[in-house]
Amino acid sequence: MKASIIILTKNQLPLISQTIPILLKQDLDDQEYEIIILDSGSNDGSVEYIASQPVKLIQIKPEDFQYAKVFNIGAKHATGEILVRLSGDAVPINDQWLKEMIRPFEDTKVGGTYGKYTISGENPGYGYPQYWSKKRFPEKEIRFSIKPNPLSHLNFFNGIKVLWFAGGCCAFRRSIWEKRGMNEKIFSGEDAEYSWFIHLLGFDIVYCPKAIVLHEHKIIPLYPLKDWKLLLRICKEISLYWFQRIFFRKDPYSQFFN
Repeated sequence: MKASIIILTKNQLPLISQTIPILLKQDLDDQEYEIIILDSGSNDGSVEYIASQPVKLIQIKPEDFQYAKVFNIGAKHATGEILVRLSGDAVPINDQWLKEMIRPFEDTKVGGTYGKYTISGENPGYGYPQYWSKKRFPEKEIRFSIKPNPLSHLNFFNGIKVLWFAGGCCAFRRSIWEKRGMNEKIFSGEDAEYSWFIHLLGFDIVYCPKAIVLHEHKIIPLYPLKDWKLLLRICKEISLYWFQRIFFRKDPYSQFFN
C-alpha cells in the first residue's frame, strides 16, 4: 500500500460527502491507497454515509477525542508507507491531490509534506483558518530544513517558518511515525510540534502548492481573549515538552540517528 489517507471528522456530512467521491478517484498511477475515517460521535448521518462507502470506518467516543490521539489510532490501522492526514472540513479539489502530496517522498531526505489551503470566496464571513493566513500558502514549492544547525533556526523569523506544517492537510513517512507517534501530551498544536520532531530526525519538509484543499473557517476580526490564551498555552506546552526532552534526558535523539 503506497498511502493511507486518515480523516478526522464529526458532524461534517456536507463536506465528507464531497471529499470521499474525490478521494476514490485519485490518479495514483495504479498504485494502491486506502482511506481511513475516524468519526467522533456524529449524529448528522455521517456515520451511515461513510459506512456505505468503500472506506474503513473507525468510531471514537466524543469524550475520547484529541487530535493527536485519534490520528494515532488511525495510523495503527493503516498499512501505507505514507500516512496522509486530512481534516474533515478540508476538501481536495481534484484527482491529482494525493499524487502531489506524496510526490516529494521520492527524495529519501524528505520526511513530511503539507498542502495548500484555499477558500471558495463564495461564503461571506469565511476565509482562511485562524492562525493560518494566506501568506503561508504561496504559489511556489518550499523546502524547509534545519540543517546544518538546528539551534540556528530557533528564532522568531526562521523558527515560525520551520514549524509551518498544516495539520489539516499533511503527510509523513510511516517509518517516522513508528519511531514516535503524534504527541498526545499536548492538546493542540501537535502538527507544529511534530514538524520539529521530523526535522530533528534529519528530514526536510516540503510545501506542495499543487496539493490543494478547500479549507475555510468563519473569520474572527479580533481574536477573543480565550484564543490568545489558547495560543499561549500551546506555545507553553510545546516549549516545556522539548525543554524536558532536551535537558532532562541524556542525548534524547540518539536512538533516531545512525
